[in-house]
Order: sequence, then structure tokens, then C-alpha cells
Amino acid sequence: MDGALIVALDEGGLAKANLLIEPEATLALGSGIEAVMSLRIEAAGSDTGTGARSGFSPISAPLLNGDDLRVEIDEFYLSIPAGALEFKLGKQEIAWGSIDGARIVDTVSPARLTEGLARDPRPDRIAIWAARMQAIIGRIDLDFVFAPDPTANQLAEPGAAFFPQAPRFLAGLQPTGPLPPILRDSRGDLIGDATIAARLSYRLDATDLRISIVRGIDQDGVPVFDGRNIALRHPRRHTIGFEFVRQFGGFVGRLETAWTPDASFVVAGTLGAQVAEADRIVSGVGADFSGPLGTYVNVQLIADHVSSEQVLVRPRTDIISTLRVQKDFGDNLHALRAEWLNSVTDTDGLVRLELSRRIDDRFAIFLGADMFYGTSRGIFGQFSERSRMVGGVRFSL
Repeated sequence: MDGALIVALDEGGLAKANLLIEPEATLALGSGIEAVMSLRIEAAGSDTGTGARSGFSPISAPLLNGDDLRVEIDEFYLSIPAGALEFKLGKQEIAWGSIDGARIVDTVSPARLTEGLARDPRPDRIAIWAARMQAIIGRIDLDFVFAPDPTANQLAEPGAAFFPQAPRFLAGLQPTGPLPPILRDSRGDLIGDATIAARLSYRLDATDLRISIVRGIDQDGVPVFDGRNIALRHPRRHTIGFEFVRQFGGFVGRLETAWTPDASFVVAGTLGAQVAEADRIVSGVGADFSGPLGTYVNVQLIADHVSSEQVLVRPRTDIISTLRVQKDFGDNLHALRAEWLNSVTDTDGLVRLELSRRIDDRFAIFLGADMFYGTSRGIFGQFSERSRMVGGVRFSL
């Protein structure tokens, strides 16, 4: 059983009080078949909350969803080996992509965004009901997924601390007063809204090449204002992705790109009522290497470009850089992490610091900070009043 007890303080006092418990069991059923079962039990007593329920599809709805307590089936699947093949049937997390923490081709499983990007792990994927087949044929890996579970990204509840405030997330509206209701489409067609995905990987001695295609709903959603409500629509889209990972001794380089033709975006100056379709290309480059003083360094640059002749609510090109430095001390008890996420486009960002101490093999305590800065129109700056001190206990029993 893994879990965490986290408390955060901001200038207004208690910003977060959260307890997460994730019990898991794996049963061997013979002939290599395993059953994996886990729950997600989360309690919150602050303005941060446990997130909106509307992102879940009908078959993934929480078992218990109160104001302060939520219980979900996290993973629940059978793993069935068959020679060079492996089948996974049930609710599972599907992790693709090689750019750390960024969802470029990693768009099969949706993500929890209940605290923006100030979450661990990132991306915090949501398990979905799916049938998956993986195969290893020499240097080639094949991965096929059929997921009749149109669960979308989970956002914060309206009024919660990390509910989106930037106009790009509100159909271009300015959050200067009470916002109109935000409604999601029902996504009740489990077959019509299903995700179908395939990935082919080719492994060389120090290089991995991967090509993928994902056909399913837009998990981010397109906010459209109809004069009374903001409707968060999830149109179907398909994305073609490419990955390149190369190791040069202690240096690892990564390249990832995804093309989504005819993606949907809100047009500026239409009061959120008009949507345009345009090609979207998201690309990222990154590197992992050993830094000074025995540190581990990860640096990345990500560009998100929309080829549209119309002026959109969002920028035509978003450019984001990330830098993470980690240091494990020689006593094997203490660790320090520093992370900087920066939007070059909006000149805003997020700085995260954490110092952790391992008590024993089961418990670790930590103390850190999440510091947002920048304009209220930016991805990070929209939470500039949500900077906080964070501390707590992580455990594994």
C-alpha cells in the first residue's frame, strides 16, 4: 500500500490538506496469468479538493464521491502472456512518450490536472478500461490498445484553488466576476468515443525509434460559450507521433513530435462562440545527464504550434522550457529536488523545491515550495496567488 499525507500553506492559511491511500494486490492465477487490483482512496479538507467528477466516463465514475472523500477503482486488469504476446484486459494505465512529464504523444490515458502542473508524479495518469496487446518480435515492439472509456482530463472543481483562470481555458472570457456554469458533454457512447491506438518501436543498441497513432476524444476539451454556459466539448481527433531516444554514454537525448490535423480551437473576438479547425504540431527535445556535485539534470524545450490564419484565444505558438536538478546525498537518506517550468511565450512559470528525508524503508518526510509567477493570462501565472509551502509524509507499507 502506497500513500501520502500532504499539507500546504499559503498567505491565507491552510491551502491543502490531503490524504491519499493506494492499496494494491497482485494475484498469480497460474500459467503466468496475473490479476492486478488497486484502489485510490483520497480525502481532502481544503480549497484544493479532489477534483471535478465530470471528466470521468460512466464506466469509470468513482465508487464513492463525497465532498471530502473519493474512492476509485485505480487498476483492475488481467495480464495474460502468450509466447511473444501479452494481453492486458481491464482498467489500466497506459504510458507512452519519452519527454519527461509532458504529454506530447502520451495521450492514451488522461491526466489529473486538479493542481495544474504542481502535482507528483507528472503526468498523473488516470487508468482507463481497455484491451491491450503487446508483442516483442526481435528488435520490434508492437503495442495495440482499444479503450471504450472516454474519460477526459480531470480538472479542479469550479471555485477550487486550481480551477483554470486563464482566458484560453474559459472560451476567451475574462474571470473578473462569477463565471457561467461549465458543462462537459456526456461522452456516453463507449464505442463511438473509444480510443484506438497503435505504436511500433524499433530498438537498436543505443537508440529507440517509435511511431504511433492515437484516435480518440480530445482529452483537454474545447471550451465554447453559448451565451449562457461554457460547454467543454471533446471532439474526436487523431494524432500521429514520432519518438527518438539515443544514449551517448552517460548522456541521453530525446526527441518527440506529434501532429494532430484539424484540431479544434476557439477563435478570438467571437465571445467564445466560434471554433476553428487547424493543424497542431507539438515537438519537444530533451536531455538527461550528470551535472556538477553529483547531480542528475534533465532539461527540455517544448514547442506547441497551431497553423491557423485566424487569431485564436490561445497563442499561435507556445514555447515551454523545463529544468530539473536532483541531488541524492551520500548518506542515502536525504535528497534535494529543484524544478523550473517556464513559459517563454507568456513569460510566466513555476518553481518547485523539495527536500526529503527517508526515515526507513517505509516512510519519508519532505518539505518544499511551489512558487508561481507571471501574468494571470498565462498557463502558470493564472495561479500566481496560489504559491504555497508544502510538507508531508510519503509511505509504502
